[in-house]
Amino acid sequence: MVREQYDSELSMPISKLLISFFILFVQFATLPLSYATTTADTIPNNIFMYHRFDDERYPSTNTTLNQLQEHLEYLTESGFKFIYLKDLIASPQDSKTISITIDDAYQSFYQTGLPVFEKYNVPVTLFLNTSSVGGSENLTWQELRDLLNRGVDIQNHTHSHPHLPDLDESGIRQEIELSQKLMQENLNITPNLFAYPYGEASAAAKNIVSEYFDAAFGQHSGAFSMNDPYFIARFPLNENYGDLNRIKDASIVLPFEDISISPSDPLMTTPTDRFVVDSTNGVEGINCYISDFQGSIDKTIATIENKMLIQLERSPVQGRLRFNCTQVKKGIYWYGFQYYLP
Repeated sequence: MVREQYDSELSMPISKLLISFFILFVQFATLPLSYATTTADTIPNNIFMYHRFDDERYPSTNTTLNQLQEHLEYLTESGFKFIYLKDLIASPQDSKTISITIDDAYQSFYQTGLPVFEKYNVPVTLFLNTSSVGGSENLTWQELRDLLNRGVDIQNHTHSHPHLPDLDESGIRQEIELSQKLMQENLNITPNLFAYPYGEASAAAKNIVSEYFDAAFGQHSGAFSMNDPYFIARFPLNENYGDLNRIKDASIVLPFEDISISPSDPLMTTPTDRFVVDSTNGVEGINCYISDFQGSIDKTIATIENKMLIQLERSPVQGRLRFNCTQVKKGIYWYGFQYYLP
């Protein structure tokens, strides 16, 4: 059972709520974003994301050594196959898999995390922001070359790790092209995968990223799906959200066959408190937990056909707004989405 917190529903009369949402329903009914899978996916293939290892100064991005060993021990004993992220993207898998990703290339990965992954023969994908190379807590080019020799796949995480939606088109392209150039010159590689810094994307950024890479990844929880290949979910893990129960839950979840959210642009320049979740197979039994930097947000829900109309009880604050929607049928289905409010 997913250990996920759900907001209590409020008591607004349903007729009043339906009227208030009618215009919103018409406006968003035809928006294109979809999270569909071509066939009903009954095999879990999910992605985990780490940052630092055994660095107690930063609990929000750190995973303890004991936690990491517990994660890998459980997944190995449970019969999961570990595969490179690039292999997961390249073709459908016929067995349950986990892909491990590391963001930001800290020394703690090289010194502490990597030996554990090697002990369990786990292939790892590292997303590198090139301006950090050689910094006091980051890897050098020589250490990065050593990682390549040891089987780590290195991919792109921009040059300076900016809030990408804040940049104009020229700025986004400069971040991508400079980092690609530096990795080609120093590592002799040309990455084909991309991870958004802070998991923050926009429709404009996604379009530009798609010109350079085969897929791109956020930092929002959710089951793996290739339907939106330039905003793919990953499960973030850290000291606070890294116990074994989370691993057990996140490893087995499945993607909805067809689900989407409106507004569909991850960049929210004008805050809104109204959203539509659309699922072709119906929204009965779908529970959505919504949160921002101030915590969970209460909501009122109404349904029209296969659409869930969501009215937040307060406007989201500046920063990141996350939706986590789950449903239990013949498996546990999890859809995640993240907005960025500058």
